[in-house]
Amino acid sequence: MTGPAAVIGPAAETGPTAEGLGAELVDSLRSVAHVRVERDLPLAPLSTYRVGGPADLGVFPSTPEGLAAVVRLLGAQGQALQVLGRGSNVLIGDKGVRGVVVVLRELAGVEVRGERLAVGAGADCTDVAAVALSAGLTGVEFFHWLPGSVGGAAFMNARAFDQEVSQIWRSGLVVTGAGELVQRRYAPDDFAYKRSPLQDTGELAAQVELHLTPGAPDKIRATMEHNEQKRRDNREMDHPSCGCVFKNDRAFGAPSGLLVDQCGLKGYRRGDAQVSPHHANFVINLGEATAADLRAVIEHVQRTVQTEMGHRMEPEVRFVGEF
Repeated sequence: MTGPAAVIGPAAETGPTAEGLGAELVDSLRSVAHVRVERDLPLAPLSTYRVGGPADLGVFPSTPEGLAAVVRLLGAQGQALQVLGRGSNVLIGDKGVRGVVVVLRELAGVEVRGERLAVGAGADCTDVAAVALSAGLTGVEFFHWLPGSVGGAAFMNARAFDQEVSQIWRSGLVVTGAGELVQRRYAPDDFAYKRSPLQDTGELAAQVELHLTPGAPDKIRATMEHNEQKRRDNREMDHPSCGCVFKNDRAFGAPSGLLVDQCGLKGYRRGDAQVSPHHANFVINLGEATAADLRAVIEHVQRTVQTEMGHRMEPEVRFVGEF
C-alpha cells in the first residue's frame, strides 16, 4: 500500500516489527470507535490451515470508518500492518507475526440494496451466497463454499466455476494508504486473471458492492448445490487447507493441479503436510502439520514441477510472518 501504512500484499515474507507497540499506541487504538484490540492474538484459529503463531497485536474493526481510522492512526505512528480476512490463501509462520495484524472478520455486514449487495470486506463468501439466494439474486453462486472473505476474494479477483469477482464487483468503499475512506467504481477491463485494481493501488477494500440480477431461487439453489458437490467430490473440505496453492497459467497448457499430478506428487507428504490425493493443487493439513512442513511441501512441489516440466508455478498462497 502506498502512503504511511503498509498492508499485506501478494508476498508478505516478513511482517512489521514490534517497535512502537507500547501502551500509548494500544490505548490509542482502543479509543477508536467500533474497533477491538487484543494483544498476543492467536492466529491459528483464524487461519483455514489452522497453523501459525500469534500476532503481537490484533485489531478488529467492525465498520469501514473504524478500519480507515486504524490505518490513519498506524500511519501517523509509522507502524506497518498486516491484514487478515478469513484466513484462506495464507500460510502463517510458526513464530507468528510481529507488529499489528488487522483482522477484518467483524467487518461482515451484508445489506440488500435492490439488485445489489453491499458487503463488508470480512464477510464469509458462503454467507453472502446464502443472502443472495434469499433475495432471489443470481451471479454470486460461485461464492458458495469458496473459502475466505469477500475482501480477500476481491483483492485476488477470485475465480471458480467459470465465474470471477470482476463480473460482479462494480463499486465499493476502499481505504487508501493515507487512511481515507473513498468510493471507487470498477469495470471488468480493470481486472486480470487473479488480479484486481487493489493490487496495483495498494488500497484496501472496506465494503464491496456486488451488482447482481434477479433469478429463480430454485435455479440459484441448484447451481449452488452443484458447486458444493463438485468440491465434495474433490474432497476439498476434508482437511484444513488454504484452497488452491498455485495459480493456473494458461501458457503451461494445463492447470497447475494436472502438472503436479503428472509429476507423481499426489500424496507426497512431510509430517502431516500432504499434497491432496484427490486434488493435486491442494496441500492439506492432516491434523498436526506445522507451517514449516506445509511450506516445505509447497516448495518441493514447485521445484519438482519446474525441474520435470520446465514450468515455474506461481504460488497463490502468501507466506506471512516468521517461519
